[in-house]
Amino acid sequence: MGGAFVDGVVKPRGPVGTPVRVVDVLAEDAINVADVAVERLMDEGWNPGQIALLTTGHRHPAQTLAVDMVGHAEYWDRFPAEEDVFYGHVLGFKGLERTVVVLAVNGFREAERARSLLYTGVSRRGCSSSSSGRGRRSSGPGGEGVRRRLAEAEEWVR
Repeated sequence: MGGAFVDGVVKPRGPVGTPVRVVDVLAEDAINVADVAVERLMDEGWNPGQIALLTTGHRHPAQTLAVDMVGHAEYWDRFPAEEDVFYGHVLGFKGLERTVVVLAVNGFREAERARSLLYTGVSRRGCSSSSSGRGRRSSGPGGEGVRRRLAEAEEWVR
C-alpha cells in the first residue's frame, strides 16, 4: 500500500496478508463502527489481545478512560501483555503492531498529515486490517492514490 501514501514507493514489500476490509462511514460514526468491527473480529475467532483499534482524530473513549484510570505509564506497560484490545492513536502507535488493526478514520487534526497517518495506521498490522471512515467513494484526505487502493479493498457490510 505504500505507493498510495508515500512518494517514491511503488509497491509493498513482504508477503500479502488478508485483504483490507473497509466500511465507508462518516468520520463522526467511525469510532462506533470500529467498535462493531472489533466485536465482529472477535466473533470470527480473533483473540482480543491480537487487536488494536487506532484512531486518526480524537482518541477513543476507552483509551481516555484507561489513561485516566491507571496513568500514562501503566497504560503503555499493559501493551506487551496482549491481553485485551489495545485502544490507541495512530501517532502513538508508530513502530508498534498488532496482528489485526482496526483503523477508525475519525478525522484529522492536521489535514496535511492525513496521508502519513493513514499509512501508519494500515501498516501496523501483521495480518488483517479494517478501516472505517470516508475514503472509498471520494479521494478524501489521502488523495486519488488512496482512493484507488481502497477501491481494491473488501467491502465490509455493517
